[in-house]
Amino acid sequence: MDGLFSVFGMTRVVLDTCLQQRPNGDSVRAVSRWVEAWSGRIAGDADAVSGLLAEMSRDVPESLLELFTTTLDSLRMNLENAEKDAERIFALVQDWTDKVAFGFETPQKMALCQAFIRAGLQPPDAIRVGVDDDDFEGLISVADVPDIAALVRELIPEDVAGYPASMILREAIGAMPQDAAMAFVHQMIVQAVPELVAMGRYFLLDAQEDMRLAAAAGFVDLAQAGDVDAALLADLIRLRKWLPDSAPRLKLDQAIKEALRREASGGSAPRPWRMHRVLASLPDGTGSQSIAANVSRGSEKCIAMLMLKAGHGIKDTYAIPCSSATEQRAMLAEIESNVALYEVPADYLPVALAQALGETLPPAPGFLDVSEMLGQGEITPADPLPPVEIADPDGLVTTLSAQKRGRLIGQSLQWAGDFDMAQSWFVTNASLSDALDAARTEQQAERAVWNELELQRNDWSMLFARAAAVLRHADHDEWRAFAAVVHAVETGRALKKTPIFEMIAALTLDLAEQEGFDALVPDPMEDEVFDDDIVPEGKGELARLLKGTTLSPDSIDGYLTGILVAPEFTTPPDWLPPLLGEISFAGEGSVQRVLDILMLRYGTIRDALMVDDFGADLRKYGKRQFANWLDGFAQAGALPDAWPKRALSADDRNILRRIRDGAEQPDAQTTLKPLLPAWLQLMAARAFG
Repeated sequence: MDGLFSVFGMTRVVLDTCLQQRPNGDSVRAVSRWVEAWSGRIAGDADAVSGLLAEMSRDVPESLLELFTTTLDSLRMNLENAEKDAERIFALVQDWTDKVAFGFETPQKMALCQAFIRAGLQPPDAIRVGVDDDDFEGLISVADVPDIAALVRELIPEDVAGYPASMILREAIGAMPQDAAMAFVHQMIVQAVPELVAMGRYFLLDAQEDMRLAAAAGFVDLAQAGDVDAALLADLIRLRKWLPDSAPRLKLDQAIKEALRREASGGSAPRPWRMHRVLASLPDGTGSQSIAANVSRGSEKCIAMLMLKAGHGIKDTYAIPCSSATEQRAMLAEIESNVALYEVPADYLPVALAQALGETLPPAPGFLDVSEMLGQGEITPADPLPPVEIADPDGLVTTLSAQKRGRLIGQSLQWAGDFDMAQSWFVTNASLSDALDAARTEQQAERAVWNELELQRNDWSMLFARAAAVLRHADHDEWRAFAAVVHAVETGRALKKTPIFEMIAALTLDLAEQEGFDALVPDPMEDEVFDDDIVPEGKGELARLLKGTTLSPDSIDGYLTGILVAPEFTTPPDWLPPLLGEISFAGEGSVQRVLDILMLRYGTIRDALMVDDFGADLRKYGKRQFANWLDGFAQAGALPDAWPKRALSADDRNILRRIRDGAEQPDAQTTLKPLLPAWLQLMAARAFG
């Protein structure tokens, strides 16, 4: 079997390192940490995936199976997010199952099917157990199984019920041929055992349409036999709203009509849950958002979890049982420590969930349980709302003056520091990767990123709208800034004039470089990417805009020079807030115009730094003008991210000290002017490689 993988040209560096770090012993926690650390990296590396499949061909120990399962889950997400090479890498798995898995024993096939199901994928036919597999203990011929209830009791522990129980069963029958699995689900419901009927409801929300159809057909037969009571009928009516308009829903309609015709009665509705706290995250760069709530019903205590994803609706749902209120609080605190969550009132849920249901049906099967816990059992899909209406339903921001909205938009400079989730706002899809691969200069790469951001304008608008909704419900003042950005994007404002997109572009390029993106050379002959569409600076314009502030055009130039020649590259979201701080600029649109001019001057100084005699003009500055320039440079030199001590030589530290002194003491400028041009050229050469 190993010979099958020679065509992939494996280097296996990632996988070999991963396997060397595989925990010894049976520690579940250690294995989970190991899997979490490596599965994502493996999923993005064709050689690593090929190597993992080769390992799986020899043996399937529990730890390797868990790694394979989580890697499959990462592969699925890469496909959903249109990541580079995702389709090609996933094809390796499909090819492997077709060529290799036929030789596996039944336990291996069942384990692999379980991995696919847990990853939200349909098991390939090649790894399903066939009628000739003797070890499957008769599950294939469902008609011959005398007591499905007894079989289910053997599979599912006594203390497991609801959605977790249905998942155990789903994994158990996942290795069956599809026709046999469908027959099993149908017969399970038809036998009219209450526990089995209750479990059949989850199969109405199965990811596979065939399984939904089998469950719906089972409920038709159950209704015709008069075994659908009023409580179950209410469930079926509710579930119908969460099914796409297809054959399973039409079949379920038959069951509902039959039960109504027979005037179903009896049954008992479960006691309602009490919801104590609801917390929601901001969406990440893929549009994924977490919602958590602690709920109770008598002595039962749970944490209800949902994951919403743009374009994919309610992607995942589950409940975490807790033995006590103390454990519940501790568990919720642990969840909060892993992702920034904002406490929102219960009225946040109806719109958020209805919109998610309106995107994709059916929701994850666990939503059947979680919707009841959240008091949203009757929620129905809603038509999509415009981003502005989601962000600002009362029009509090959209009716502000352009000047006030401009100030709010300017606040997006600070989001990188204020919101942890902002670190995930970047682009990594295949189309951008191809464009970056074709780029030969920094300017071409930057232009490729901005072009991709423009193509995703609607996606980013919706992401910020959903973030605004969370923050508004959480009484967080920054929601207005998010709403202002949404309004700007929706009304056609250039993304390059919206500060948060500077950060997104910078993060995207940084990530591309970390993942092996070829180093690009600066091209001074090309227009700076953020110079496009910006009106050139007028004579004396910046001085007029800065009037009444502590800044001057010369201090701005000094600061920008200090940023550009710094040992460490920093992005505008890093260096703009320390420069502008809480400064208020008079006049409508003045904040944005200052930002525009800063970007123009940044590009001009960057180009000038590539000329050998940069800094010569500083010798002509008067004392006050030079002091202002030095003051700006000293402010940049105080930024630890740009000027870390470890990157400075003794001479560098001496020059920086002289710059600080020269800004405060004009007499100290005399010895600095002759030294500064050469030092700036040296620092520029280091900065630009």
